[in-house]
Amino acid sequence: MSKRLSPEALTDLSREELIAVIREQQSVIEQLREEIERLKRSGHRSAAPFSKGERKSNPKPPGRKPGQGYFRFRAAPEQAPQEVITAEVPSQCPECGGQLDRVAEEWATTTDLVVNPQPRVRGYRVPVCRCRQCGKAVRGTAAGLAPDQVGATAHRLGPGVKAAAHVLHYGVGVPVRKVPQVLKELTGISVTQSALTQDALRQAQGNIATPYERLRASMATAPAVYTDDTGWRVAGQTAFLMGFDSNQATVYQIRPRHRHQEVLEVMPADYAGVLVNDSKNRCWYHQPYQPRL
Repeated sequence: MSKRLSPEALTDLSREELIAVIREQQSVIEQLREEIERLKRSGHRSAAPFSKGERKSNPKPPGRKPGQGYFRFRAAPEQAPQEVITAEVPSQCPECGGQLDRVAEEWATTTDLVVNPQPRVRGYRVPVCRCRQCGKAVRGTAAGLAPDQVGATAHRLGPGVKAAAHVLHYGVGVPVRKVPQVLKELTGISVTQSALTQDALRQAQGNIATPYERLRASMATAPAVYTDDTGWRVAGQTAFLMGFDSNQATVYQIRPRHRHQEVLEVMPADYAGVLVNDSKNRCWYHQPYQPRL
């Protein structure tokens, strides 16, 4: 194909030269049409693996043969068996009917779940007394019994159930709306989604809040901090999960917006280190820190 001509150059061509240009362009157009049709057909093909050559007439069956490789045995369970069953000693050889001599003993286990799991419920008989002098009501105390465990909150879930629920959600990644169903199937314990959410909020305001604030404050003295955010949802509304990562710790915060004002909540204005923003693929060197949108 000849080089592309400008509109001004076309006006200087003769009739024969213009016909030659038109024919050449028509040929290019036909080639491009054929290429487009070929690409369309290839796009509708099934996603089958690429061919690796001619098929063998007698291929080997897939998988590993018995006894091959390093897999020789399965490790015994860590839990101690609750029941030990002694297998019956055969009376004679199944092949020839001969007498048998006992030469060794093997150990085998079967680990399974309880068919109908039943939760362990601990009941408390709580004596309620009244002071003769001031009339104040005084309740009895016991290990595992909360002082305010009375009335509508008299029947509660133990810390083990709530810990298992939080591990399923925050550790394994099971959606919180599905955690009650999983606990019901595995343990027989009924729990609501709201109860798990409220307990998580209480934990965040109590024992977890202090370590989190300490890790959050450590970002200001870290030599380098990597920050990025992703979309989030809070009660169906759009929000952003913002992450701050250093060599020592990683902290997160959820905010309705992700401006430099939200970054300043973690990274102080006089931060003298390196703040790396992965979403923009660049590093910000701050002396002092000057956040950007």
